[in-house]
Amino acid sequence: MSVNSALGAMAIIVDQIPKMSSNKLKGIKPGSDEAFYLLAAYCFNLSRKLEYFFLALREYAPEAERAVVQRLQRDREELVKVGSEWKSIAEKEEELMRRIFDEIKDDYDAAWNRLVGQSH
Repeated sequence: MSVNSALGAMAIIVDQIPKMSSNKLKGIKPGSDEAFYLLAAYCFNLSRKLEYFFLALREYAPEAERAVVQRLQRDREELVKVGSEWKSIAEKEEELMRRIFDEIKDDYDAAWNRLVGQSH
């Protein structure tokens, strides 16, 4: 697969969210079964799409930047340590998400601002 084909696949993968044009919050009671299943459906949808990202890009995996691989390994090791209770896993996942966000936010903002500046 060419790089352009892989990027094209990624562009297509991110669409097709369940019931995209429907109102998600109106009529949903927090804590209800319906609210739980809405959240579960979105989590599974996102997880499935990330698996498709791997499928689209797997031939490039051997070229992954070593530092990124090491960070992912560190994250995996930290997750193993919290055990199998969902609350502990969720708290650790939030910590890891916030850590990577804090590390990339300035670079992301700079890239975004360059792109937005180009469109004016």
